[in-house]
Amino acid sequence: MLPVERVIGEEGLCLSDGGLKLAMRLPWYRSLPFSVVEVGPLSINGDAVDLSDALIEYDGQRWPLSENGEKVDTFWFIRDSAFLILPSVHSNVGSNCEVSLNLFVSPPYIPGMKRTNPQTETLRVAA
Repeated sequence: MLPVERVIGEEGLCLSDGGLKLAMRLPWYRSLPFSVVEVGPLSINGDAVDLSDALIEYDGQRWPLSENGEKVDTFWFIRDSAFLILPSVHSNVGSNCEVSLNLFVSPPYIPGMKRTNPQTETLRVAA
């Protein structure tokens, strides 16, 4: 899989704050502001995940996923992973989870474009 097609980061899935933390990669060839990246449907083991309490973690900052569209001055650099914090999703260390994530990218310099980027991986939950 090419880097611009990958949305699940190499760091995978781990426990965090009583829930789970999923690594995400920017599926684009250059850095973009977070405001143009939409986290789409997420499912774990076939069950849709409610993202209403989800957070984004990047470069020492955290913000609610619902505020991601306002992050016009926070850039996601292509070599960095961002993390999706899922406080209400639980699993056990060492268990395998099938994770399906879709990210939508709307680059500001290509009006009207909305690229969909789905990926499904089986990940082992780390501590």
